[in-house]
Amino acid sequence: MAANLARAGFRVVAGDVDAARSRDFAAEFADAAAADGPASFREVDALVTMLPNGKVVRQALLDGGIADVLRPGTVVIEASSSDPFDTQGLGRDLSAKGILLVDSPVSGGMAKALDATLSIMLGADDEAAAERAVPVLKAMSARIFRTGGLGTGHAMKALNNFVLGAGFVAAAEALVAGGKFGLDPKVMVDVLNASSGRNVSTETTMVTEILPRRFAANFTLALFSKDVGIASSLSENLGIDSPLCRTVFERLADAGAALGWQADYTTALQLWESRAGIELPAR
Repeated sequence: MAANLARAGFRVVAGDVDAARSRDFAAEFADAAAADGPASFREVDALVTMLPNGKVVRQALLDGGIADVLRPGTVVIEASSSDPFDTQGLGRDLSAKGILLVDSPVSGGMAKALDATLSIMLGADDEAAAERAVPVLKAMSARIFRTGGLGTGHAMKALNNFVLGAGFVAAAEALVAGGKFGLDPKVMVDVLNASSGRNVSTETTMVTEILPRRFAANFTLALFSKDVGIASSLSENLGIDSPLCRTVFERLADAGAALGWQADYTTALQLWESRAGIELPAR
């Protein structure tokens, strides 16, 4: 994403906990710079955060001192997958320093991040801040959806990944049950994709990752379960009973605890296979 900003003509100051990555990035792009502490961001017009969760974003901006050096009127573009209520709280704290915040989580995975075709969900209370963020976001995306006030982008991202997770868990459990009964997994996926059970997991993940036993969708159980957990927490905070969301979160979190949080989420199928006493053949 940072590379696409640089290619679009933005002067990028890159910061990462791995300082070598920042230096390598700066070496690749002539007008880029590697951050060396909070002061490196003093002159930026927009600051994009893409971090593991909202608590890390808050730590970097407020506890880490970055917000203290940003000029009043700077727009922070929060592209992480974060809790929407935390985002609203961060917005209030940054506003007290004269800093504007929009939330703009992304969807599309690594492939679309590389070729700048991500979908972005943009939430903002300040319309002028949203308009200033759009040119930056356009350099990284193919579609920008204006979702509403601050936090709505993060809420939409979490709910989207809940729906993704529900489809994946349902398809995986169906394959395990069918395999145990003697159905061919390839035939099952073909039937699902020609029938009413079709979803993005049956159309893509099952075809590219599960059937060939590749298990490399480049999305960890830690991140997936975190996002679905945010969706479950959102419903709970709103007083809504969402048992399916809780169940999907529990299934993904259980797989993360058993297989390791950095395992690709598709490997959850292998855990569920082992518990069922089967292993589906490669197709």
